Amino acid sequence: MGIGIGWLDLGLALEGRYRVIAVDYPPACSFADLADGVTELLAAENVDRAHVVGQSMGGMLAEVLSRRSPTMVRSLVLTGTGFYGEEDRPRLVDKRTQLEKNPWDAVREQIRQALRDTWKGSDDLEFWLERVDAATDGEAGRARTIAGYDAFLDLIGRLPAMLEQPGWKGPTLLIRSDDDPLITERQVGRLLQMHPDAEVRHYATGGHSLLVSRPEDYLHDVMTFLTEQPA
Repeated sequence: MGIGIGWLDLGLALEGRYRVIAVDYPPACSFADLADGVTELLAAENVDRAHVVGQSMGGMLAEVLSRRSPTMVRSLVLTGTGFYGEEDRPRLVDKRTQLEKNPWDAVREQIRQALRDTWKGSDDLEFWLERVDAATDGEAGRARTIAGYDAFLDLIGRLPAMLEQPGWKGPTLLIRSDDDPLITERQVGRLLQMHPDAEVRHYATGGHSLLVSRPEDYLHDVMTFLTEQPA
């Protein structure tokens, strides 16, 4: 789960051994609604249990899914992700306000530039920028983007209760790059608090999108972890 650039190569690598379902979720103002939607999708596809892999926002969704529908999760892979806290709320509220008030074409150009910085070095950069352009087009695109920030803010409010409860107890892999510009050590620390027994892979470099910057290492670690899990 997560934006498409993070899953194309992984999906192709997994396809020969696993049934791959890449979720394109709709606008929603809470991760709980998104997680319940994924659960319904899996049930409709007659999937009783699944290896769940989530990158960035998709990693947050994977965590929420594992708590709301734990029996449907076979294993959990969380990469380039963590959990925002109250220290992040003012920044996210300000960003949401700017999304509402500023000219949308200017905002979309800022999004493109941020993604160019995040995905630099990818041979498929322009292809995926076109996909993001399509997803953020017009007022529907603005509403979809704002809904994402509403989901972040809702999750911050739910975080204290989540930290008081144990996370999902099954096999879990966390992959993190030390130079990730979008996810801080504090945010990752919350995820580690939820999963103290998780396997952890630290990369010194690689940024936020490891499947783009370090595809061979990323695929090796994820595939090794998944193949070690019982059928």
